[in-house]
Amino acid sequence: MNEVIYSKEELDDRSEAELLDILKQSWGVNDNKIEVWGELPALGDTTFGFLRNPHLVSTGDRLYYPVQGLEIEPCSFFIAPQDAQKCGSKEHNSFVRCELELSPESERSKHNNPLSLCVKRGTGESLRSLPKEIPLEILTNPNSDEDSSQFISKSIYDFYHEKAMGDLDKLVKKKQSEFELKMAQREIDAIQSLEIIQDKIQENEEKRDVAIKLVEKLNNKQIELDKIVSKLTQDKVTKQTEIQTLVASYTRIEAEMNNKIKRLKEYVADKALFLKTFEFIDEEVLELFIQESQPSSDQVEGISFNDILNGDYQQAVSYIQSYLVSQDILYPRHIIENYITLLRTKDIVILAGDSGSGKTNLVKSFAKAVGGKSIIVPVKPNWTSSEDLLGYYNPLEKKYLATPFLEAMIEAEQNPTIPYFICLDEMNLARVEYYFADFLSLLETRDESPKITLYSEDESSHVLSELKAVVDIIQSTKEKYSKEGVISFIELLKDETLNNQLRLAFGFSDKDSLIKYHSEIRRMLSGVMSMPSCIKMPANLHIIGAINIDETTHYLSPKILDRAHIMRFESPLLSNWDEILTQVESYEFEDISKPLLFNIDQLGYRNNYPRFDRDNAFCKLFVELNKDYFHKLGVEFGMRTIRQGLNYLELFQEVNDDSSMAINNFMLHKVLPKFTFDGNKHVGEQTKLELVDRVFVERVKSLLPNFEEYSEVFSAVHAIETVVKNAKANDGVVNFWS
Repeated sequence: MNEVIYSKEELDDRSEAELLDILKQSWGVNDNKIEVWGELPALGDTTFGFLRNPHLVSTGDRLYYPVQGLEIEPCSFFIAPQDAQKCGSKEHNSFVRCELELSPESERSKHNNPLSLCVKRGTGESLRSLPKEIPLEILTNPNSDEDSSQFISKSIYDFYHEKAMGDLDKLVKKKQSEFELKMAQREIDAIQSLEIIQDKIQENEEKRDVAIKLVEKLNNKQIELDKIVSKLTQDKVTKQTEIQTLVASYTRIEAEMNNKIKRLKEYVADKALFLKTFEFIDEEVLELFIQESQPSSDQVEGISFNDILNGDYQQAVSYIQSYLVSQDILYPRHIIENYITLLRTKDIVILAGDSGSGKTNLVKSFAKAVGGKSIIVPVKPNWTSSEDLLGYYNPLEKKYLATPFLEAMIEAEQNPTIPYFICLDEMNLARVEYYFADFLSLLETRDESPKITLYSEDESSHVLSELKAVVDIIQSTKEKYSKEGVISFIELLKDETLNNQLRLAFGFSDKDSLIKYHSEIRRMLSGVMSMPSCIKMPANLHIIGAINIDETTHYLSPKILDRAHIMRFESPLLSNWDEILTQVESYEFEDISKPLLFNIDQLGYRNNYPRFDRDNAFCKLFVELNKDYFHKLGVEFGMRTIRQGLNYLELFQEVNDDSSMAINNFMLHKVLPKFTFDGNKHVGEQTKLELVDRVFVERVKSLLPNFEEYSEVFSAVHAIETVVKNAKANDGVVNFWS
């Protein structure tokens, strides 16, 4: 190992690549990777740890940072929860093999160590065998709290190692001989094939040129795709950092109780016996208000998405489809791929299709498949404001009148580990922009949980003030007349002396009713205690709309279409059931009787959409389409829609790497639902309908080379052709929904 020791000042201006080169040179690492093994102390109640007493896998050397002041003690490396939980133990120390990388700059600055390393995420694994070279003190260290029986002596290791190497040499020679024979035959075959190819090339030089150009084009495409993947990877790291910041902010905000509600809660707790004795509050309401809310639903038993499927969303789609088939519910794979991706965007998802096409059944069955709960809220034709959706505070009754939708949100908040799916059934029976627009505007907040105010928080202060006055008057009246035997409000009223004194204290006449006043105070207190003044959008809540398009319903306004994703449905009777069953059989899951359980954020979390990048291929494409077609057709298409598309594409890649299908789906979700215009109007020398029919259709076909393989109802090309066909039969009126 190189024994050069650097000062921290010498390392300050070095790049990360230079810092890594210094470490590799100092430690004698010749590979691109720095692989080590070491001891991970018992985790206890923590989820992360530090790798102690590390050694290089290649040499067995113990590692010290070549930095002044840090070269004395062996290195220790931070190991994140993902690897700590995978390789460590709560009760005893463990030995781990892993790969290292530079710590984030903030951590290096924090620990004043420019060369600080940490365990690279996902590389940790339990040490199953010892390296060839191992320091003797590791085997005989008397200070180690681990039983040395976990290791084998070097002599035994050498014996079996040499024996195994001898067997391996024989096997290698045998395989090498077989390989050489195969390679000789393949070489003969290759020469023959090459001669055939050369003959064909000589016969047609033009075909060779075309092939070369095609290869160059494919290589350029690959380079472009590699850049996109690299950019997406960088964006993902940035988003993860943003998410960590938002989670910390959310936790801090949640820890700050509302002062007005807090004062009321403290006063009610202090006067609990008095309030119950004089019947101002019921026992069960008091307990719910004072105690911390407890989950009202039991956790469903199921299999872990992380532990069993290793966080693989493609496998998750396979399992969910298999689970649904076992319940006699048959959906094509692409529906589940699309639906789970849309849920993970945390945007509003609207399922559109004929009655009986399986819209609400998808919501219910998918919720069951992931151990969640679905709640169907029917929309009424007479809904005209947000009060129909969320309820309102009734000043006469002194309480908040909640709706099933709000009650479902509160239930979701009380069960934060269970995914909830609220479906607004027949969402467009009423005009969606009337009752849902305010709520939709709240959901536009992406960097924090939307806060929904139900009524003024000052109401709690008013109730507290009046309650204090009533309690003080009753207590002082009892003390003045030494009436400690009075144990209820009715007995208090029966006592003529106390009754008269209370009327005098409250300023009541003989016509005023103390019983009525008592009821008003009781109703006010119950109203404030049973319903919070505001509620935050629970992280475990997904909102889905289901719509039918017929003469009894309303079209969705541009504001709704701009913020939601439209997913169209066909009748289950039109699905290829044999194909679905064949797909499920190919997955070969042994047990599909239990739901698949996700962590809440694995089903989607609210984060800012990816930023618009002019160099991104998707951004370039839709800017071009907007300029050449959408703007000319009068179809609204803005920056937010493109960013929503970037978010959808990034998530869709985790269930299906077909980028063309992702673009096809995005066209159906966000573009074509806005195609409602008079096709007879001219754009230059042609009508809008002619622009769609003659130009736009062919442009979309060029974007989707495999469109003929897609089911018609889920094909953007087929949808456009159907729109054109219907418009020609309807005097040129273009309407996606007709």
